[in-house]
Amino acid sequence: MSSLRVTNLRGGTVGTSPTLPDGVVVTGVATATTFDGNATTATTATTATTATNAQGLTGTPDITIRNITGVAATFTGVLTYEDVTNIDSIGIVTARTGVKVLAGGVNVVGGGITATGIGTFYSGLNTEDILAEEVNVVTSSKLSDAPNISVEDGMVHLFTTAESTTSTPNIRYNGSTALNARMSIGQSIVVTLITTANASAYSAQMTIDGGAQTERWIGGSAPSDGGSSGVDIHTFTIIKTADSTYIVIANHSKTS
Repeated sequence: MSSLRVTNLRGGTVGTSPTLPDGVVVTGVATATTFDGNATTATTATTATTATNAQGLTGTPDITIRNITGVAATFTGVLTYEDVTNIDSIGIVTARTGVKVLAGGVNVVGGGITATGIGTFYSGLNTEDILAEEVNVVTSSKLSDAPNISVEDGMVHLFTTAESTTSTPNIRYNGSTALNARMSIGQSIVVTLITTANASAYSAQMTIDGGAQTERWIGGSAPSDGGSSGVDIHTFTIIKTADSTYIVIANHSKTS
């Protein structure tokens, strides 16, 4: 018989469903109130062990459904989904185009947060513990011998070798990137240079990306000598007002 036309198929007794042991091939649309992937039990003859396998829906190339509701799910490949309500992952979660948190914030219990790019905070930054700033400690040379200051290495630079002469520090981002390329108009940074004091050692000028600046010294005038002991501290507040254009507020302090 090549075809069978019926209105209903029912089980042998009332309330049961017919069994199709060889499966069903549907070339049109199959409509059902529910789809139930029942568990089957298989016994391995060599080990006499029994395994239960849940059988569900399979299809080639894809099965499209509206919602999946369950206690848990296992995906062997990459799960791509937009507008996820909750994610509980014991492994790494990778977001290709960013993470947007609309409410509730981000709570990191352990391990901290490591950002390799620039972190931007629009409504402030609240730290409940210590806020540590990186310091570039230079022990191999003096500021007068190594005047290029790369803020990529930190905003505070400490030179432990005693100075011997005047110097003109050059503030940049790093050896291949200009500070101008990393700062936006309307942004400011503060760079602090700490040198081991010498009366004949001080910085009365500075440059940014090799370009001379008109410093505005606190107290009204540039320094003319260094301290006789301790350390000298030069602080430069740099405000970018236009492309390659800055206001530099400079300060020189001596310690005992």
